[in-house]
Amino acid sequence: MKKNKKILFISHEASLSGAPILLLSLLKRIRKNTDHTFDVLLLHNGALYNDFAAVADHVFLAAAQTYEPSFLKRNLKRVKRLIIKETAVKENPVDKITADLLSNGYDLVYGNTMLSLSWLLPFSKNNISTVIAVHELTFGIESSVKKDHVIENLNRIDEVIAGSKAVADNLIENYAADAKKISVIHSFVDEKIVIDKDSEHIKKETGITDNQFIIGIASAQELRKGTDLVPMLVKKITDKAPDLSFKFINLGGTVNNSAVRCSKLDAEKMGVNNKIIYIEHNSAPNNYINIFDVFLLLSREDPFPLVMLTAAKLEKPIIAFERSGGAEEFLSDNHGILVPYLDLDKMAEEIIKLSKDKSGRKELGQKIKYRIDHEYSDNDLTHKTLNLINKY
Repeated sequence: MKKNKKILFISHEASLSGAPILLLSLLKRIRKNTDHTFDVLLLHNGALYNDFAAVADHVFLAAAQTYEPSFLKRNLKRVKRLIIKETAVKENPVDKITADLLSNGYDLVYGNTMLSLSWLLPFSKNNISTVIAVHELTFGIESSVKKDHVIENLNRIDEVIAGSKAVADNLIENYAADAKKISVIHSFVDEKIVIDKDSEHIKKETGITDNQFIIGIASAQELRKGTDLVPMLVKKITDKAPDLSFKFINLGGTVNNSAVRCSKLDAEKMGVNNKIIYIEHNSAPNNYINIFDVFLLLSREDPFPLVMLTAAKLEKPIIAFERSGGAEEFLSDNHGILVPYLDLDKMAEEIIKLSKDKSGRKELGQKIKYRIDHEYSDNDLTHKTLNLINKY
C-alpha cells in the first residue's frame, strides 16, 4: 500500500447536482488532508467545471468543449482536455480515452455513480485498483445503464461504496452484487451551511408575508423526483384547509423545463397557481430552504438526497414517502414524518397538522439536526471514505 497515491476520479458530469457536489466536497478534503495527487475525468461538462479544475491536478473532458478565452487563460496550466474526433466517439469513446489515461500510472481509479462502471473496467483489466460509488436506485441505474451490464460487471470492481443502506440492499437483491465488496458510506453535506441572504430578504423577494406558512421542495424537475405531484398536493391542502394561508415553493428547473411548464399548466387549471412560487435552479438554494416551515421529499425514488441533509442541517421538519429510498432510513424512529407511498391525502393532512403545531415543528427540526450531526457527521463519513481509499 502506497502512502501517497496517484488517483483518477471519474464524474459523470459537473452539474450543480448531488453526485458531482458530493465528489467535489470529497476532493477538497483529500487535497486538504492527504498528500495524494489526483486527476478528474468529467464525462460531461457543467457549472462545477471551474471548481473541479481548481482542486484537481488535471481535469480531462470526455469530449471537446468551448470556453471563453479568459477562462482558458486562467486555467491553462491546470486543465487538460481529451479531444475526441466524431468517428472515434462513434467507435468506442471509453476505449479511446482510457487507453490514453492508462499511461498515467494511477494507483487507484474511483468512479462516481453507476455511469462510471464502463469506464472503470479497462483499468480493472489492467490490474489497477478500482472503486465505484453508487448513488442510484433501480430507476436511476436503469435509466442510463443496462441491468445485464451491471450484473455482469459490477463484481469486477474491487470495492463498491453504497450511498445508503437502501442502495446496498438494492445492489445485492437486484444486481447480484457481492455483499462482501460493499461498504455503506452515506452521502454528506459540509458541516457549515452557507446562507447569504436572510429570511426577510427572501420573503420580500418572493412576495411572502410573515403570517404565511411556507411549504417547499428543492429538486430537479422530473418524474423520479415527484415534482409532477406539486399542483395536486397543493390542491388537496387547499381543499382540506381552506383557511390556511400558505405558499408552496417549488425550487428547481428553469422556465423552459417541460416539467415546470406542465406543473404551471396543471396549477392554473386546478386554480392553485396563486399558491405556488416557482424558483429557478440557482447556486444559492439554501437561502430559500432556510425560510421553509416544512421540507418535503416527493421523490418516488431517491437514494440519499443531499438536499434532505441540508434541510436537516437547517432544522427543518421533513416529510417523505415510505419505500422511496434513503429517506426511510434517515427519518426512521420519529425523526421525521413518513407517509404511505404517493398518498397525497395523508401528506396534505400531515402538513396541515404541522402548520398548527409550531412546537412540534421545532421538535422534529431539532431531532433531525441532532441525528445528522451525531450519526451522519461529514467528518466521520469523509474519514471512512479516506480509509477505504488508503486500503489500495
